Amino acid sequence: MSKAYRIGEIIGIPIKVDLSFLIVLPLFAWFFSIQSEPFGFAGIQSEIMKYILSLLTALLLFASVLIHELAHSYFALRFGGSIKEIRLHLLGGVAAMRKEVHEPLKVIMIVAAGPLSSIVLGVMLLFLGFALNPVSLKDGNSLFLVVFILGYVNIFLGLFNLIPAFPMDGGRVLRAFLSIYMDYVKATEKAVLIGKIFAVLLGILGLFTDLWLLLIALYIYGNANREEQLVKMTYSRY
Repeated sequence: MSKAYRIGEIIGIPIKVDLSFLIVLPLFAWFFSIQSEPFGFAGIQSEIMKYILSLLTALLLFASVLIHELAHSYFALRFGGSIKEIRLHLLGGVAAMRKEVHEPLKVIMIVAAGPLSSIVLGVMLLFLGFALNPVSLKDGNSLFLVVFILGYVNIFLGLFNLIPAFPMDGGRVLRAFLSIYMDYVKATEKAVLIGKIFAVLLGILGLFTDLWLLLIALYIYGNANREEQLVKMTYSRY
């Protein structure tokens, strides 16, 4: 595991940022600076203000990821689990469990809390933005554009995370649901298979449309495969 830097503690959980996060943060800021409204700040005349707003949006986006992971962690603690740390990294964040919860219904609640918190946060941000700035984004204050971007991205990420494919939360919800009716290894195999099928379809789409989709597909496929191997290794000991 790559080096991480501790930046604080929330509800007793150490918060760390991975070295990869420090690399990707300026890339996110650059991405927002070249995108046109309403998803970026390319139309802002002041170069300094453009990059300040872009960096602010990137930082707040990762703060949203932290809220997502804290939602997982809060319910895990409520149900008797314990969290080693929350780490922000290249592709988002992860709450590392020290003591896991195994009851399927509780696991479903723990896992679903993350994407649902993102969706709720996104809806609240969009409502707040339009309530306080009831004009077009183009004519309004640039800070409300930050609120819109964060609201939109949180809703998108929340819904995307509910797709029933590993390593997204939806894949973990599916496994927990299947484990009610079959053993944990079988449930993992079936959930991973769905994740791999989704990754292949996404990869094919990415070949013809956007290479980012191809990279995401490779990430999903690789993590699904690792999850299956880890579970089989762990449960083969018993």
